[in-house]
Amino acid sequence: MRAKNRFLGIFLMGIAQASLAQISVAGFPIPGHIESPTKGHFVELTLAIAKEAKLDIDIQISPPPRAIEGFMQGKSTVLFPALDVFFPPDHPVVRTKGSFNCKEDFVFTKKGKPAWRTLDEIKGKRVGLTQGYPYVKEVLERKDIGFEMALSDEANVEKLMKGRLDAFVVEKASGTRAFQNVNAFADMQVDYKRPVSRQDVYWAFHDNEEGRALAQKFDKALFKLYQRPDFFQRFKVGVIEPMGCKK
Repeated sequence: MRAKNRFLGIFLMGIAQASLAQISVAGFPIPGHIESPTKGHFVELTLAIAKEAKLDIDIQISPPPRAIEGFMQGKSTVLFPALDVFFPPDHPVVRTKGSFNCKEDFVFTKKGKPAWRTLDEIKGKRVGLTQGYPYVKEVLERKDIGFEMALSDEANVEKLMKGRLDAFVVEKASGTRAFQNVNAFADMQVDYKRPVSRQDVYWAFHDNEEGRALAQKFDKALFKLYQRPDFFQRFKVGVIEPMGCKK
């Protein structure tokens, strides 16, 4: 009987330890949003959600390909920020119903040149894209646009300034920063009211019982935080869009 009770005690202790195990959260660097495991708008929101949901999380930051691949291989439990374009059709994931940002891409041009704003307006033009950037298929599949890949946003801006490109497609913050980094901000031309694509940004989990349970906890905590009057001041209104892309 004593041996049986001892076994039961060890078994229950194992369950308790498992329930208290840290949840591995994978992320990748995004200036202003994910600076370190404790710094950045997205990081601060994720930590606040974990605190609200009473979850012990361990945020690990690595380059985008490594973070995404590691998540898909099961090396982490949560991935953020996540986009639909990250996951192939044969790799379903569970996502939070609530989104925490809306990723919008725009057409950037050089001041003094035609101010194109839509994909149809840049048909037949030389348009820069950045290698490794998560563009939607509606952009990448446009065969009537002369896309040219560059290794960085700055390289695309430099080509645009030299007349080697007619336009450059990227999201607002990255594009603006690239123009600033090459001292070409005064020549930047873009209409932020006319995005060419929009993607909800969310937390992704594995398609299993644990993943579905965690997604529900994240959603519940996000909703509670969103109800607080200091939410927008705390998480930078205009940077964090708690309901994602407005439909």
